[in-house]
Amino acid sequence: MSVSPALAEVVISVGSSEAVKTPLEAVQKVRELRAGGEKGTVRVEFSSGEFFLAEPLKLEAADSGLEMGPTIYQAAKDAKVTFTGGKKVAGWKEAKDGLWQAKVEGKFEQMWINGRRAVRARTPNAMDNRPGAVGGYFNAKSQASTDMFKDLKKPSHEAFVARPADYALLKALTADERADVLLTVMQTWTVGQCRIQEMNDAANGIRIVGTALYPFVQFEPDQRWYVENFRAALDAPGEWFLTRDGDLLYKPLPGEDMTKVEVVVPVTEKLLLMDGVQHVSFEGITFAHTQFQYGPAGHHDRQAAAGTGAAIEVDRSQHIRFHDCEFKHISNYALWFRTACALSSVTHSYLHDLGSGGVRIGDTKMPDDATLTHHIVVDDCIIHGGGRLFPSACGIFLAHAADCEVTHCDIGDLYYTGISAGWVWGYKHSPAKRNRLDFNHIHHLGWGVLSDMGGFYGLGRSEGTTVSHNHVHDVGSYRYGGWGLYTDEGSTGVTMMHNVVHDTSESTFHQHYGKWNQVSHNVFAYGRKAQIQRSRPETHASFAYENNVVIYEGEKLLDGSNYNWGPGTYEMRNNVYWNSAGLPVMFHDTDLAGWQAKGHDEGSIVADPLFVDAAKRNFRLKKESPALKMGFIPGDANKAGVLGDGDWRKLATALSFPDFWEKSKPWPMPAYEVDETFEHMGLSFPILPRQEIHWQNKGDSVYVVDDQAASGKRSLKITDAPGLDPSWDPHLVLKPGYQSGKVTVAFQVRTEKGSKFFVECRGPGSAYQTGPSVAFDSGYILEKRSKTKLALPPDTWAKIEMTATLGAENKGQWTLKVTLPGQPVQEFANLPCDAEWNELAWLGFVSSAKEKVAFWLDDLKVKVE
Repeated sequence: MSVSPALAEVVISVGSSEAVKTPLEAVQKVRELRAGGEKGTVRVEFSSGEFFLAEPLKLEAADSGLEMGPTIYQAAKDAKVTFTGGKKVAGWKEAKDGLWQAKVEGKFEQMWINGRRAVRARTPNAMDNRPGAVGGYFNAKSQASTDMFKDLKKPSHEAFVARPADYALLKALTADERADVLLTVMQTWTVGQCRIQEMNDAANGIRIVGTALYPFVQFEPDQRWYVENFRAALDAPGEWFLTRDGDLLYKPLPGEDMTKVEVVVPVTEKLLLMDGVQHVSFEGITFAHTQFQYGPAGHHDRQAAAGTGAAIEVDRSQHIRFHDCEFKHISNYALWFRTACALSSVTHSYLHDLGSGGVRIGDTKMPDDATLTHHIVVDDCIIHGGGRLFPSACGIFLAHAADCEVTHCDIGDLYYTGISAGWVWGYKHSPAKRNRLDFNHIHHLGWGVLSDMGGFYGLGRSEGTTVSHNHVHDVGSYRYGGWGLYTDEGSTGVTMMHNVVHDTSESTFHQHYGKWNQVSHNVFAYGRKAQIQRSRPETHASFAYENNVVIYEGEKLLDGSNYNWGPGTYEMRNNVYWNSAGLPVMFHDTDLAGWQAKGHDEGSIVADPLFVDAAKRNFRLKKESPALKMGFIPGDANKAGVLGDGDWRKLATALSFPDFWEKSKPWPMPAYEVDETFEHMGLSFPILPRQEIHWQNKGDSVYVVDDQAASGKRSLKITDAPGLDPSWDPHLVLKPGYQSGKVTVAFQVRTEKGSKFFVECRGPGSAYQTGPSVAFDSGYILEKRSKTKLALPPDTWAKIEMTATLGAENKGQWTLKVTLPGQPVQEFANLPCDAEWNELAWLGFVSSAKEKVAFWLDDLKVKVE
């Protein structure tokens, strides 16, 4: 059979011994062929080798193939081909203190040794030499005050107060060292990576360069942060540090032979850029080692590491294919089909050791019909080890993209979400529709690093999207929000069926708010906090939760208040519930019969679903299962993940973390403590840890002032006013959360004539128990239960100390000490309080006057021993 010359295949061989030696020369050769009228397949075959790219390959319309004659860049048979943006470091010599040293040129912020991403010198150290944000942390003390630094425009986003020892560590650095360090500040679902602009020694204040996207010490009351990139932090095996003079220092791991290692550092930020390209494929090629450098203002991301790019970026292109490729040692996302891309795919590829995540699809800028990215396929891929520079990255991140498929992927070992889809908050127009996110294995996410994540995370109106036949497990958040399936912020029209979801730090399914989502025929198992969560009731139908099997061993089935689970706007029916620990299945304060009497869960039962071995996480149902008799259609977790039974599947399933939950334990918060003189706070509202303050701005206020002070020049003034409703305004509340130990609350107080307020310790919840409480009224200090009464002359300072012991030793008693000017300490022991009070959850300073009158607080101390 003859072949038309126009369709004949052209092969271009590329290698050190070939006429065409580099990828750039190959691209130029292809362009010449296409410009000359070549319409057949052009196959560019690379022989084995590493091809260094000093700058990214750029493909444009002139480099396109044709439908019947595509351009294919591929590895030759049995060849191992790598396009790398990295260079090798040689000349290692032994140095002092167990370090090794090499001389290098250029700046970089990543290093790989024998294929392992090394940890840049940091303190506190990373856990088990694991790259990324997992490890030890400092804890911030508070937000910065308005006048802590000159010209602060948004103090809560520009500065924070460090604890004294942590501040001293930074203060000990030289000015050049401080300019080079990077502070990674954990911000619930993302991080702020900050440079230091200036420091305030008197207040232990740290001002960053620029402005963070989220406020410091608000979403996390004891905000975690760590420091990297200074010489003194190079103290753990596996860490490295680069001096300004080009000395690369490394502390070897035990047994690591520095005379035989291969060390690579990055040079090139991106490897491949495509714009306006058609019908081009890459097959069997490894893309490796890309550069990223934090700028003078650091890096701040809103969510999903959306501010980071990719090693390969594709725009305005169609019929682009990556098959059997590897993406490794990447600084950002591996691959991004960004603007106006369509009919393209990445299949059977291995993406691992990623600074951000795996694949981005669609832009975060709202597209029109011409610029919308659609019909992108990610299939049969392994995406492991993401978030190594940017912890908030996702395995797959679909922003504004429609009609895409993410199927049969194995996504694991990230610090945030597995698959995130949508980029609109609420019910406005969103183009992210009809995406098929099915048959994926999504696992080992979070690691106790970030919060507010899901195996699947959805945003906005997503009509026609399916999240089905997935196996989602081991999702461990820091403080809250390690969910399995998570429909957030207006998620609409999502179908979630035949999933197996288990072992999550919070609920296996959570809907914050959304419309018309279908949750059916899923297995939901062993959420550690609860099993089902609903956090915002709305007037429209929010979701249908039907024909699911729920098994758990904790006490809580439903998370959210009774208000969230009120009547109407959601449907639950024909579910099977079972507590494998033998605890009663309760829907808040009622059993199933009571729940059904409220109009919920018609046809549902409490019964053992008869799994083959739920304890070993085998969620296949025995044939006599009551769920099957009710019409439950099970999914098969073994069909989720990559295809085939050979080495490819073994590579995916090799990612196993038997110690995941031990390693994912949240970093412990330090004991709550306040030791505040108000001297370093601005003349504005106070900034105290875990505070809640409120005034109505009707003549009332809670302000730091300099018109009175027990010591120094400043104090806190709480001013009441007539006609306030509720009467407990203004107030200042602290939330220590003490559950054991000896509690001390001490302060100095100054009243004026007519001052009326109280200071009270309470337990948790609305039906709280009351601990120590003292009132100040009409020139007297009152302890009402014992009828203790002391005169407190107006316009004088008195010292008050309240102590009580929590835990098993608490007997419903406490001690009050009062020191009046010129008088000895007066002690009142064994004062009564509620015998059941056993936790200091709420400490309030509450004004109850009905006229324009004030009191002052100074030298406030709250601690537990």
